Parts: sequence; C-alpha cells; structure tokens
Amino acid sequence: MAGLKFDARDPKHAAEGVPFDLLARIRSEEPVCRSSQGWYLSRREEIERCLKDVETFVADLAPLSGLAGREDVPPEELFLSEIEEPRHGQIRRLYNACFARHRVNALGDYAEQTCHGLLDRLLERGDEPVDLHLGYAMPIPSLVLARMMGLPDPADAAARFMQWSLDGSLMKRRCSPDVGPEGPPIQRYFAAELARRRADGMPRERDVYTVLMEAEIDGEPLSDVEIVTQLHFMVNAGVHTTRTFLCHLVHRLLIDPDLFRRLDADPSLVPNYLEESLRHDSPVQGTARRAMRDTKLGDVEIGQGDWIEVGLGSGNRDEASWPDADAFRLDRENPRDHVAFGAASHVCPGATLARHEGEATVRVLLDRVAAMAPVDGADYPHLPSSLSDRPILARLTPRA
Repeated sequence: MAGLKFDARDPKHAAEGVPFDLLARIRSEEPVCRSSQGWYLSRREEIERCLKDVETFVADLAPLSGLAGREDVPPEELFLSEIEEPRHGQIRRLYNACFARHRVNALGDYAEQTCHGLLDRLLERGDEPVDLHLGYAMPIPSLVLARMMGLPDPADAAARFMQWSLDGSLMKRRCSPDVGPEGPPIQRYFAAELARRRADGMPRERDVYTVLMEAEIDGEPLSDVEIVTQLHFMVNAGVHTTRTFLCHLVHRLLIDPDLFRRLDADPSLVPNYLEESLRHDSPVQGTARRAMRDTKLGDVEIGQGDWIEVGLGSGNRDEASWPDADAFRLDRENPRDHVAFGAASHVCPGATLARHEGEATVRVLLDRVAAMAPVDGADYPHLPSSLSDRPILARLTPRA
C-alpha cells in the first residue's frame, strides 16, 4: 500500500522512542517511502546498495551545519564522509593510519585505566544515585581520543569535546551562517594546537596530528584548514556517536539484571553483547545521502538531487536478515553482520576503536560492580536514544 511516510528527524522520537512497529510496517509495505526530507530507506537491501554505490549516493551533512547542502561547503571544509572519490580514499587512508588496529593496540590499557578512574569517583558516592551517562560513558571516548590525538592536556581536551557535544556547536563549520571565519570553538582549538606544533618544531611520537601534518596527496601537503576539518570530524564520529554506543551498553545492563548476571558469569559473551547492542540499539539511527543522478532504489524512481535518509536502525531490525530481529540476543550466528558502522568504502574508520572502548566500558563495570539498580522515580531516556543528553541514574553496589 502506497502512501506511508517516515520522518527520521521527528523530535517526538527523543521523547517517545523510535517507532519500531511503524518501521516494521514500512519494511513490509513500502520499504522505500517518503520522508520529510525526500526518501527513507528501511530495509537492509536498499541500505547496503545505497551505501556501496558511492558515485551515485554522496554523504551530505551540511544541513546539520545550518547549510542547504554540501554545495555550500568549500572543498577544504568537507568532512571525510562527504568527500568524493578519489580524494575520499586518499584521506580515508590517513584515517586508517590513525585508527588501525595496531594504533588502537598501542593504547595498551589506557581505556581500562580511564574506566577505573571514572568508576572510582562514582563508587566514592556510596549509596547516592550516580549518572552513568555524564559520570562514566560520556567521558570515555573523549579521553581516549584526546590521548590518541596527542593533545597536551587530554583531560582539558576531553572536557571541551563533551561540552561541544552537548551544546550543539560540534556540527558547525566555518561556512555555517552563524559562525565567523575563524570557525566554531572546536576548530579554533585544533587550529591553535596546530600552530603551536608548527612553531616549536619539536620531534614527537607518531600521533593523529603528525599523521595529518606529514601527509601528502598527489605531492601536496594538506592545508591547515583540511587538517583542522578532519580533526573536527574525528570528534564528531569518535565522541558524538561513540558516547551514545557506550550509554546504550550501560543502560541496558542497568535495566536488565539477568543480562548483567549472565555477562558477569561468562565474560566471553561481552564481544557478542557489543555487537548485539550495535545492531539492536543502533547508536546512529540514520545518515543522509544525496543522489548525484537519476536512479532507482527498489521500485522507486530517485531523482538527481533527492535527499535520502538511510535508516541504519531500521535496517538492523530487518526480518529478512535476522530471525527474531526485535529480540536482544547474544547467540546470533554472525554477530558482526550489521550496518551500525555503515558499509563498503564508507564503513566507519573508527569502528575498531569504538569496539575497544565498548569492551573496556563493560568489562571494567563488571569487574568493579556487583549489581546495579535503577533509581525509583527517575526519568530515563528511551533505548535506543541517539545522542541523548539525559542522565542514566543508577545505584551501584561495589564488589567486596
């Protein structure tokens, strides 16, 4: 039956939760349906085709920056996902050099130490309710990313990242209509550190800054604007969304004591728990694409310039891909078989780091806490709750 419509950006979803029952109907009756922006993709089949065809469907985050579209963004200010080939692949290789498995492994136990330090402060509160969002899940990706970037004061940088994640300035760019030529606060911060490094000329261990500063593409170095823009996007992807993933992990353990006890009894299930959280409680429910030419998705004609909302959260509940798709299960045959991190050449370059942080978050919590309980009368965010800033209040019982 034609005529279904889904507004992925409806603010009611934050207050009432994602309407997965409606999305199931859309997948069944009209998998490519109208949205307030253009089209909405609900099934994994069309989602993967869209994400893999990077010449036809191009990422466009400009509306989140207060702009009409990526055509209003100077090339140097495009985020990684918005850059077209072949330059996307060239910049992407620099991201891989920054966040590949060997770089994550070089962190050693820093993520675990970070989690222990945060829990120390929460457990000192005794029987008082604590906020697992602002007090635990949210600082972890900020502190870890600041360390990987080689910033001189990771704690100060992390506090800034978290503030910009909460105050709405993180998606702004120099070309945003309400931002001056020096850029939003995050870009001014990165530009100052870049200028400091260029001025002192001191040799440093290889970190994210040095990778970008030493890089050449077609014999030309990256401009300072390009370096700052990509550092900015790393925070968008590595803090703004990863903190949602970590919040989902601790939130579900809080509301499902049987699951907490199961992981406590068998920590080997933690990796499966991370993947099922990514699938079932997708931290990013959708991402935007623009059609660069007339094409077709499913039975629907897509026009050049049309906006497409790629429903990652819906695609991860697709009944054609997962039996009992709405259930949260730790026994999936292929637990990593999901689209939470995207697909093909645009798969999230920070996926390894996000999983590393997720595992540290859960394992340290299980090591230090014997039980968790919700706080009577507290108002909790929905699960999933993409980019929510609401508290996750809990009473923690420490291990003896």
